[in-house]
Amino acid sequence: MKKIVWGFVVVAAVLLSGCQRNRPQVADDPAHTVSVFGTTISPVYTSKKQFYDNLLDLYPHLKPALDHDAQPETITIPGLKQTRSLTVNGKLGTSKQMDPQGLAVTQKDVIISAYSRDKAYHSVLYLLNKKTGAYVKQIVMPNLDHVGGIAYDPITKRLWITTMTKSGTASLSAYDQKTLKYADFSRTKKATPFDHVVALPKISRSSFLTYHNNALFVGYFAGSGQGVFRSYPLNQKGIPQTNKNADVELRGDDLKVGSYNTNKRLQGVTFYQGKLLFSQSFGKQPSNLLVFDNDGQKKWLDFDSDDTLKTVKMPPYLEQIVADGSDLYVLFESASTHYRKVDLDFHADRVMKLDLKTLLK
Repeated sequence: MKKIVWGFVVVAAVLLSGCQRNRPQVADDPAHTVSVFGTTISPVYTSKKQFYDNLLDLYPHLKPALDHDAQPETITIPGLKQTRSLTVNGKLGTSKQMDPQGLAVTQKDVIISAYSRDKAYHSVLYLLNKKTGAYVKQIVMPNLDHVGGIAYDPITKRLWITTMTKSGTASLSAYDQKTLKYADFSRTKKATPFDHVVALPKISRSSFLTYHNNALFVGYFAGSGQGVFRSYPLNQKGIPQTNKNADVELRGDDLKVGSYNTNKRLQGVTFYQGKLLFSQSFGKQPSNLLVFDNDGQKKWLDFDSDDTLKTVKMPPYLEQIVADGSDLYVLFESASTHYRKVDLDFHADRVMKLDLKTLLK
């Protein structure tokens, strides 16, 4: 009888151990590399405490916006040391040059897009638990695109991604809710095809993206001169309407296709309570968060510097920003392999969360 009981305990322990390994994981020690199916989920530079100490030493004006109760305060960016993906030929491989670009927030997840800077591996999505910051899984996309922007439509629960067509023009691609739920590269070891692909006329490249009030807003990064910012209202099926003259029933009554000129060197955009926020970054100098008093739909957008309500100095290599309630999620690419070679005072290997009510005072 004792042997039977002991055998049951051993089997139960093994099963429990397996369950623990399959649960979302959080890693906080840069000295101890943790990987899930070949993708690192541990930070490359700092623990959470070190991250805050370094950040506030260099950017003390951010302290009031960081000092709030929303958890988790930071989220480690996965895959910075290495990411398991597919080669150009569709074989399993490991990229050591994944560069984080896009950011989206859903009801349950924080999603980060990344591309392999050497263009030798497929681009990926990392999904992390919104409440804990734990790594959940990875989706490998069917392309090698820059995937500079991603946006989540909370109505259809669909994730949109900036992509390129085979002819080299701008497009938007999307995963439906069911695909986001069940796709898992560690299980299939295959790229997940997009559920929707929409070509974008009259814009040479789609660099960043956001969702707001039944429309997708796409931006084009310009290193010098003005960039382009276009709005695409969504139809009843949640697909962006690219032809303003088409007779299509839209999801909102006051929406229209629009095109505006913007400041140069913009990397991301988000809307918050009638305000429009841009991330502006280029090179190793500090980045900026630019705030405009404009909702982007009911009046013409004017992005002259004279109309900027507020400019907040941020660490270098700021990428996409996302407002979720009163939280602003902020992504950087400065901890990727390419930028780890750059002499910076601060490399951000974490998504940072700021309190917008405090930040915009």
